[in-house]
Amino acid sequence: MMAKRLTIELLVMVAIGLLIGLLGPFGTFEAPPAARMVSWVVWLLAGYIFFRPTGIVANWLCEATGLPRFAGTLLALIVASVPVTLVITMMAMHKSFADALRWPGFWTMYLYIWIVSAVVATAMTAIFRRVEAPQPAPGAPSEAAPALSEPAAPTLPLPPGFGAVRALKGEDHYVRVIGDGREELILMRMRDAIERLENSDGLRVHRSWWIAHDAVASVRRDGRAAVVTLTTGHEAPVSRDMMPQLRTVGWL
Repeated sequence: MMAKRLTIELLVMVAIGLLIGLLGPFGTFEAPPAARMVSWVVWLLAGYIFFRPTGIVANWLCEATGLPRFAGTLLALIVASVPVTLVITMMAMHKSFADALRWPGFWTMYLYIWIVSAVVATAMTAIFRRVEAPQPAPGAPSEAAPALSEPAAPTLPLPPGFGAVRALKGEDHYVRVIGDGREELILMRMRDAIERLENSDGLRVHRSWWIAHDAVASVRRDGRAAVVTLTTGHEAPVSRDMMPQLRTVGWL
């Protein structure tokens, strides 16, 4: 799954680089079309090296603090645009590291790169939101006729015999489905996965976690929030705004 995602991301970066290079924004139109298209592809791929890990860290931060996902993306763009601006300035202007830092147009270039990065991030989000979730394997139970003994499993694109779903964990554009002794990573939005389990007895305790009632082993307070320990051994954070729901269902 991850290899597929990285491949798609790199192909999208190349496609966007070619398109931007064809348009020639920010004073690059004077260069020959082929040269500026190659340059933009190289610049975007160079930027990807910085933005990818920064985005992962920002997502972790959002998951840990409960910040909205767009805030993490904004933070990643602000932070990663600095080294990207430095690298592109050195490449495009043929400047040394020290000269690039002292260049009067550095922050103007930073603004341009931030704008391009925001466009790329928006395009990536739109593309992955439209990627269809994998279909169930042949022979797997359909959503219209779920199995009586395992009501949750047939509603998600899981391998036959996966068993009951104990929890869902959102991981970027993927959802990790947690069962008894096994896990499966599927390409799907968290809310879509939860909707497919609408007949299951569970609770969304965090923007990145849904837990089945029968999967709760214990709950401990953690300041103003809480942490749920699952029967599978996993631990899921509880966001502060979900604390009243935990009391309602008797988990606290």
